[in-house]
Amino acid sequence: MEAARRAEAAGRSIIHMEVATAPARRCACGAGAGAGARAARLYRRAWPAGTAPGIADLYRRWYGVDLDPARVVVTPGSSGAFILAFSALFDAGDRVALGEPGYPSYRQILRAMSLEPVGIQALARDRYQPRPEQLPEGAQGLIL
Repeated sequence: MEAARRAEAAGRSIIHMEVATAPARRCACGAGAGAGARAARLYRRAWPAGTAPGIADLYRRWYGVDLDPARVVVTPGSSGAFILAFSALFDAGDRVALGEPGYPSYRQILRAMSLEPVGIQALARDRYQPRPEQLPEGAQGLIL
């Protein structure tokens, strides 16, 4: 990403697809002969919004929260953040409850970390969020 930023600063046209944070421009994209054109949003990284100081500033402006940038962890995607969070919260062998249906990668990440995912059937009337009383016996945590 840093090399792309330098190339862009040197005048090259770069389409950033690594981390989307802000709409950059629109383009017309056709899906084949006779399909017509569709508008598609392309995103580009907003420097320095994706850095710890930029994120802390965003929280200050949006939420009125004074957040120390040293407490912000930036990951190259959500999976890295999940691994960090799960490592801080759980120990190998722990049973972790999560709603079903849910994000499939949670199960795979939990298993890769020697954690046992325990599904809870979530209902539309609860906005597909598990309810605390559904927490299975022996589960050490709940992922919402």
